[in-house]
Amino acid sequence: MALIKSTDLDFNNIKTSLKDYFKQQSEFADYDFEASGLSNILDVLAYNTHINGLIANLGINESFLTSAQLRSSVVSHAETLGYYPRSRTGSSATVNIKAVTTDTVTATHTLPANTTLTATVDSTVYTFQTLEQFIASNDGSGTFQYKTTAGSNDIVITEGTLKTKTFIVGDTADNQVYIIPDETIDTSTISVKVFDTTTGTTFTSYTDIQKQVRINTDSTVFIVRETPNGFFELTFSDGNVLGKSPKAGNKIEVKYLSTKGAAANNATSFQANNNVTINGVSYALTVTKVANSGGGAAKETISSIKANAPVAFATQQRLVTAEDYKALILQRYSSVVEDVIAWGGNDNVPATYGNVYVALKFKTGVTSATQTSTKDNIKSQLTQNLGIMSIDTVFSDPLDTFVEITTSFNFDPDLTGDTIETTQTSIQNTVNGFFTDNLNKFGATF
Repeated sequence: MALIKSTDLDFNNIKTSLKDYFKQQSEFADYDFEASGLSNILDVLAYNTHINGLIANLGINESFLTSAQLRSSVVSHAETLGYYPRSRTGSSATVNIKAVTTDTVTATHTLPANTTLTATVDSTVYTFQTLEQFIASNDGSGTFQYKTTAGSNDIVITEGTLKTKTFIVGDTADNQVYIIPDETIDTSTISVKVFDTTTGTTFTSYTDIQKQVRINTDSTVFIVRETPNGFFELTFSDGNVLGKSPKAGNKIEVKYLSTKGAAANNATSFQANNNVTINGVSYALTVTKVANSGGGAAKETISSIKANAPVAFATQQRLVTAEDYKALILQRYSSVVEDVIAWGGNDNVPATYGNVYVALKFKTGVTSATQTSTKDNIKSQLTQNLGIMSIDTVFSDPLDTFVEITTSFNFDPDLTGDTIETTQTSIQNTVNGFFTDNLNKFGATF
């Protein structure tokens, strides 16, 4: 008896199997299947079987992280493991900003957050912003040099357009959904304020749960997650876990940067868009570039999510093994860090017990100042809170290994319309692309 294999999804094979089955029946022994109405019925049966088999196959594939192909499926599986894929990331640059004035009386001046600057990359103008306020002291001659809270002249500016989305909290019995209809969000720049009333000025600031170390009943945190259509959704506590939640009648104000990602990398010159007013007089801002813009990137790729989500789940938000360090650093600092490798002091040469060693591969264009601040943040905000007591984090700068290769190829001008020079360039680009895609990380094998 002819049988249809459950794994056979080919339309013609399914129809042939159906024919073979009918031919074995006595009433259809001499039947001409090709020129009969029954052939049309077999087409419908084969088509229906074919479609159902494809749907079942695709559906099962999408049910597992390793085999899923749709981004929405991969993101959903990652979230069940407690891993939230990286959004688009705005390009950042480091500059010095000062105002040269004739005012020798005013002692200090504050440069407000979201002060905008512009830069041009490949004939396209991009907007950069300060993400916090900076204070400058008068040097006595009227020059105000704006500084960070740590006293550094190096100010980080990030590419993006400031946008605001407002929600009104409805009845608690309703299923509250807060969707931000924007695929270009840099989620690291999101700030959330919950106002007591729709017209009031009193508000409570909420913090991204990934930046929160301890959570209690008084915590005010939010979760931002990617939705199946590529937008982003805010989720708050239900009032029982994850601290406090917004109440009916509250107004939720969400501010964020909408960014162009990697397109704004490698900006070399910046100009302030507006003047500052000091003691009633308007003065221009002088901007000096310290480092080109860099670190801008698209959303985390599907392959990256598949690789990072299981490792992040295994860490359980604590730093015990070397893999824990790698997973959490990549999750928290993937906007500037491309790859991480970590090893225990017992594996070091020479062995140094009580230390864990971490080497970071930063993305192209990340300044030395940003690299230093990232390492400091990893120590102060990550390892001190989630690591084991008495274990110190030591950073080791990675060394580049260069591979020199000789490539030979056969060229037949009768088989191509390209010149030998064009073919050589194409081969060179392919080789360079292979090195970039496969050998530009720790532990890669050539």
